[in-house]
Amino acid sequence: MSETPEKLENQSSRGSARRRAMMDAAWQILLDKGFSGVTLNDVISQSGGSRTTLYEAFGGKDGLIAAVMTERCMEFSAELHISLESDLPPRDALTDFATKLAKKILSDEAVRFTKILYTEGHHFIPLVDKFMKVGPDSTRARLARYLQRQHDLGRIVIDDPDHYAELFDSMISGGWQKQMLRLINPPHYTDAEITQRVTRVVDIFLCGVASPAYRNDVSTNTP
Repeated sequence: MSETPEKLENQSSRGSARRRAMMDAAWQILLDKGFSGVTLNDVISQSGGSRTTLYEAFGGKDGLIAAVMTERCMEFSAELHISLESDLPPRDALTDFATKLAKKILSDEAVRFTKILYTEGHHFIPLVDKFMKVGPDSTRARLARYLQRQHDLGRIVIDDPDHYAELFDSMISGGWQKQMLRLINPPHYTDAEITQRVTRVVDIFLCGVASPAYRNDVSTNTP
């Protein structure tokens, strides 16, 4: 006798729930123990799933880690991308983008994962490459496209949007991430300190790339 649509739907829902539990367990173990500390036995024990389900869904440990990193990267980047999909003037869009980026990279979860990348990444090159592709590289590509649109609108003058996107990203994240890698007493930053740094970075960046017309327009309309 064939299975009813209701039974098939219930089976699908249970399968999705098991996959969700496995991904959540894998992410927490990854943050706690690093890449090398993720074991299938721990994932199965914490998620209540089975080895068969895990292999069917993800193909093994590397597939599971790649899936959960991809998901987290997309969640991390989604709000950042919103700032760059509009055609807000450069100062507004870059300030919004940089503020969100700074707060995200300084979050406890992001700091823990960054430390794992620096300490273990050379042993897990394919996974790190996957992370870079769906995370930082994707965000910089969107930033480059935003900068190109602003160049086309005559608001900024650039000859290599990819390079300028890399420069802007480095100005925001580079120094902070280096300090957050301290194993003992890493610094903590207030919203006021983040706002101050972002404002300085945006000012310096726009001083270099703003077109004369846009610079004059901003100056004229500044109280």
